[in-house]
Order: sequence, then C-alpha cells, then structure tokens
Amino acid sequence: MGLFSFFRRKKKKADEAAVRVQSRKPKVALCLGGGGARGFAHIGALKAFAEAGIDFDLCCGTSVGSLVGAFYCAGIDIDDLVSYAHELEIKDVKTSKLLIGSDPLSIGRIFTRRMGNMNIEDLLKPFSCVAVDLVTGKQVIFDSGSVSNAISSSCAVPIVFRPVVLKDQHLVDGGVLNNIPTSVCKMLGADFVVTVDVNATRGGGTNELGLLDVIKATYNIMSAQTSEEGLRMSDVIVSCDLSKFSAAKKDGYMEMIQIGYDAAKEKIEDIKKLFETEIF
Repeated sequence: MGLFSFFRRKKKKADEAAVRVQSRKPKVALCLGGGGARGFAHIGALKAFAEAGIDFDLCCGTSVGSLVGAFYCAGIDIDDLVSYAHELEIKDVKTSKLLIGSDPLSIGRIFTRRMGNMNIEDLLKPFSCVAVDLVTGKQVIFDSGSVSNAISSSCAVPIVFRPVVLKDQHLVDGGVLNNIPTSVCKMLGADFVVTVDVNATRGGGTNELGLLDVIKATYNIMSAQTSEEGLRMSDVIVSCDLSKFSAAKKDGYMEMIQIGYDAAKEKIEDIKKLFETEIF
C-alpha cells in the first residue's frame, strides 16, 4: 500500500509538472474604440494603465483609437501625450467645412509631427487599425506600412473628410463597419481584450430635420450597431460617459481625460487578473 501511494504521488507530481510546462502567460490586447474628439478620454485611460504598471502586448484601434493607439505603441511618454493634447487644435485636423471634406492626411500628420515618419513594423508594440474600403465595402486591417496613412484612413469620417486613396482603395473611417475592433485583436493572437469605449452613450436619434442633425443621428445609430459585437467580445470594458461632450470639439478635453482616467482606475484590478491567468 505504501509503495502504491509513493508511485501515485510521483505520477501526480509528473502530471503537474507537465501542465506547468504547457501553460503560458496570456497575451492581453488593448482595444481603443472610435469617438472623435471624445478620444481625449483614451489618454486618461492610458495614464491610469501606466500608473498601475499595466503593459499591454498589442493594441488595435478604430478612428481616434487608431491615433492614440499608434502613440501608445510608439512608446510615447504619457505626460508628453497629455502635453501634446494641450497643443492640439481641431483646426489642425478639420481643415474644411462640412460637405466639402477636409484632407484626412492632416490626421496622420498629428502623429508624424511628434514621432516622425514611421512604419507600423517600426513601432515598439504590435499595432493595427481598421478602415473601410468604399470600393469593395469591406474592412481593411492595417498591420504594416505607413503609420500616418493607416491613421488617416481609419479616421476619415465620411462627409467630414475625403476618402484616403491608396492604389485602388478608397478608404474611410473604420467605424463604418467595426467601431470596437475586438475581433481584430483576437485575430492577431490576443487571448484577452481590454476595450476603452469613449462613446458609451452612442445610438441616440433625433427629432430634428436639419441636414446636420440627420447626419449626426445617422452616424450615431450606425456606430451603435458596429460597436455591439466588439463590446460583446471584450473581456474588460472601460466605459466612459462623455455624452455631454461633442465628438467634433475640443471643449472640455481636460475633463474628458479625467473621465477616462477615472473609468480606467475602476477596472485596474479586473485587468490585472487577466495578466495573471495561465493559458494552457
């Protein structure tokens, strides 16, 4: 009986050792959703993550999430990013009146003015962002090539900006099809995804008949539909209520940064648990 117990214990230890060998640390992705100027809240969320020592393995963004995500993957210091937010003006981004269409490449230049001309392959962390090709009607994933072109394409909100023309593609805002690109994070190998949603109150309609009101309501409703799957697939959601702020104005940007910071702080322990989970 003693000999049997001895061998049983030996086998148990061998089995446990085998399991330990097969386990690995999880790959945790950061997903940054679209939301126009409300994307200032993304900066606050990054500040909270940095303070908590949270270091994501990869990042994927749509629209303004692509811009902030590229800065994150380039390794910019969070205080420098906050300082850059002070300097940035909407006129640096939107250069023409509605219906004329601003030059979307101005958005990419926000990144290059600070970080220089870079390719996605040159970033310190794996980065991707999402745009939509008007020619094929399909999602386009940027995970290589010019960071500036990728950002500009992902942020090119229809009507507000002209499409970005790259070869035979006419590219517009990724939010048209995938405003919360959790699916892309999973596609690129993430085990878990932490999403920062800066447009949590999306989906509102309007009883106004003015052209601008109709366009805004249409985009809000569309955004709600294209965010549903991404939110469902997220493991942790940092949800920011920015309903009192305009997606097209910088007004209140410091408060938006604070809201993003506070919302992320509330989820820090949940996020840390993802990193502690063993994958077998």
